[in-house]
Amino acid sequence: MRRIKHGLGRLPQVRMGHHRMPDAVLGFGLVGAIAVGTLLPVTQAFAAPASDRADSAAVAAADTAAGADGQAASRGEQREPVQQEQPAQEQPAQEQPAQEQPAQEQQPAQEQPAQQEQPAQEQQPAQQEQPKAEEPAAPAKKTYANNLDGWIEEARDVLAANGKHVPSAKAMRAAAIAESSGNPSAQNNWDSNAKKGTPSIGLTQMIQPTFKAYALPGHTDIRNPVDNLVASSRYCDARYGSMDNMASARGYGSHWRGY
Repeated sequence: MRRIKHGLGRLPQVRMGHHRMPDAVLGFGLVGAIAVGTLLPVTQAFAAPASDRADSAAVAAADTAAGADGQAASRGEQREPVQQEQPAQEQPAQEQPAQEQPAQEQQPAQEQPAQQEQPAQEQQPAQQEQPKAEEPAAPAKKTYANNLDGWIEEARDVLAANGKHVPSAKAMRAAAIAESSGNPSAQNNWDSNAKKGTPSIGLTQMIQPTFKAYALPGHTDIRNPVDNLVASSRYCDARYGSMDNMASARGYGSHWRGY
């Protein structure tokens, strides 16, 4: 090479051997290839959609390490797993109907016992109510002796049951003994009442009109000793205040006179 003169001084001479020229050219070519391989994926990443940027960045990294010849192979290997994973995500959605069928089949099976138990529950009250239908036996009706004491006791119970004044048994006995000697079939056919057509009848010797006026419902037989005592007691209540007042005035039979 020629020397170049300059007013300021002389430049150093640069010489390069002919044997070093091919190595320099190869070095610049390799650097250029690496630069192109690096910049090309970057430009594609900005131009591609947002969903492919991640794949492009991965491909660019693989291209830089393996070179331009391995770019196609690396892209194919990275995209195939993505396509295979999509069916695997959709399979659980198809298996849901298979899981729901047993649940639907079990519902009728659970409802059947509830329907069968209803008749059993309705029968139990019916069985429990049977003892309630059985009423307790009615108490035995009170019995009375068929004599003067029994007639007096029954007559007093009848008066009490009807809310009427109840005389003493002593007063009733005195009236029955003084009037008929305790004979319910006695009848007077010779006194003034008999002459009028209304003889005195029964245990306390009552005439029919008086007995009818003071008899209680259900006790209308003048010859029945209980009915006769009931009507006689009510007649004494109306005329003397009570049978005890009438019997006491006559000494309970010691100085008896008609009442």
